Parts: sequence; C-alpha cells; structure tokens
Amino acid sequence: MELGARLKEARNAKGMSLEEVQASTKIQKRYLQAIEDNNFDTLPGKFYTRAFIREYASTVGLNPEEVMEEHRSELPSMDEETTIPYTRVQKAKKDTSKQKSSGKPSKIFPAIITVALVIIIAFVIYFFTQQLSTPSETGPETEEPQDEVVISNEEETSGDEENQEEAPEEDSAGEDQQESSGETPDSKEQQDQEKAAEEPEEKQQAQVQLQQTGTGGFPEHTYQVTGAEEKQLSIELAGESYLEVTAPKNGENLIDPIIYTAADSPLTIDVSSYNQVFLKTGSAGALTVSVDGQPLEFPADLTTQKLLINFK
Repeated sequence: MELGARLKEARNAKGMSLEEVQASTKIQKRYLQAIEDNNFDTLPGKFYTRAFIREYASTVGLNPEEVMEEHRSELPSMDEETTIPYTRVQKAKKDTSKQKSSGKPSKIFPAIITVALVIIIAFVIYFFTQQLSTPSETGPETEEPQDEVVISNEEETSGDEENQEEAPEEDSAGEDQQESSGETPDSKEQQDQEKAAEEPEEKQQAQVQLQQTGTGGFPEHTYQVTGAEEKQLSIELAGESYLEVTAPKNGENLIDPIIYTAADSPLTIDVSSYNQVFLKTGSAGALTVSVDGQPLEFPADLTTQKLLINFK
C-alpha cells in the first residue's frame, strides 16, 4: 500500500475529514490532498514534505517514525537539498572575533596622536611655570615720599559715625538678599529627595526557562517565561522556513501559516494579550526566537520542531 493511501485509510478509520486534519495540523488542505495522492512535487520543498507527513501520521494515530521508515523509498531524498547549518551562533562569534582583530591597526594611530598631544601640553605647562618662577632682573623701585596728611579729631569723629550708620544698612541688605533667593538647606535637601524619587527604576529583564524537552521526529518543547513586561515575540530568519504562530495552542493564527524568508526578517509579534503562544517551524536551524530580547534555544538538533511558550 502506498504512503498516501495508508494515511487516507488511517484518517477514514478515525472518522476525520480533510478539514478536521487541517484544523488540527494547520497544514493547508491542498497539501494534505497531495500527500494522499502521493503527489509530493506540489509540496513546498523536500523537508516540508517530510515534516507534513510526520504531522499527518501523528494526527491520524500512526507512528511517524515507523511510517517514514517503511515508505522511505517513496519519499523525496534530502541529499540534494542544501540545509542551513545549525552552527550560526559559532559562526557569528568567529565573525565578531575577525572584526575585532581587523580593528586593532585602526586604533593605534589615534593612540599615538593622543600621546603626542599630552607631551606637548606638558611641555607648554613646564615652560610657563619656569617663566613665572624666574625672579625679575629689575631692582626694587625707589618709593617716592608721600606727603603727610593731618586729620583733625573732628573729621575722625564724623567718619566713625558715618561707618556706624552704614553697617546696619549692609546687614539688612544681606538679609533681604537671602530672603529673595527663597532657598534654604532644608528646601534643597527636599528637592534632592523628590528628584531621586522621580528617577525611573531599571527595566526588569524577562527570564526564560526550558521546562520540558520534546521527543520524536517532530518534538514539542515547553518553556516558561517570567518577568516579561512588553511580551514582544521576535523571530529572525537566516533562510526559508515554514512558520505557524497561534495563541493559545490550537487557537487563532497570529501570522499567516506560510513559508517565510530572510527578506521577511525580523518578525515582531505583540503577545501581551496572551498567556500562551505556540510556534511550529519546518526549519529550526534558520530561526532565532526571543521574548523581550531573551533567546529561546532549540534543545534538539532537528529540522522540524515546536515551541509551547507559557507566560507567568
């Protein structure tokens, strides 16, 4: 029995229609019909063909791995298709190290200029210091005799009285100036406290924890995210990948379940209204998934994987 006929027989045995299988797997009906007809050429790529067949088999109660092994001769070969390496993090680190090593020569020239400027400034300061510390060669000037001034007792007495009258006026002027400023040590301290209270607190980062690792050929991994304030789901693509994002699991589609490319990257989805998000990918190696900037690592080195994200 061919693969498509076997899947169709299992579907009929469970009393499911193609529409029901589509609702469960999120795979378009025309692709399901093509699988039952063994018409794999109409499916979007060889690894999507294998992923769709696994999902179809699991939905109708068959063991996906046994089905793939028994009908291996009918399935398209993956040898001719170029796969995306799963070591993009290591490659990014190598590129970063190359950029750092190539940037060293460009930093030497500014450093030389800085040292030269410091030496010149130090020399100028030393020169002026020596000039100022050198004693004047000219001798002391001869003081001219001053005429003696005789002040009578009456003039001294009147001068003292005038000084006594001016002193209270100066004191009152100082008090008026302090009152007009309106600032006291107590009020300044209160302003500093209010300013410190108005300063915003540091933004709390989201924490991502892998709670359960899935198994099988199409594993489903469960994550718990705590402390996410904005709840922004970001998906960056390094190549082609079939994507489905629903909230909650088996709920409404947050994006169209189609094949996305690097030209669509990044995909930013606001999930602040949901406590659970479900993501399905046909090429995990091409994705980088994060919540509020915190990455969700794929624990398995498989092409097709599923992520169940619970927010707490």
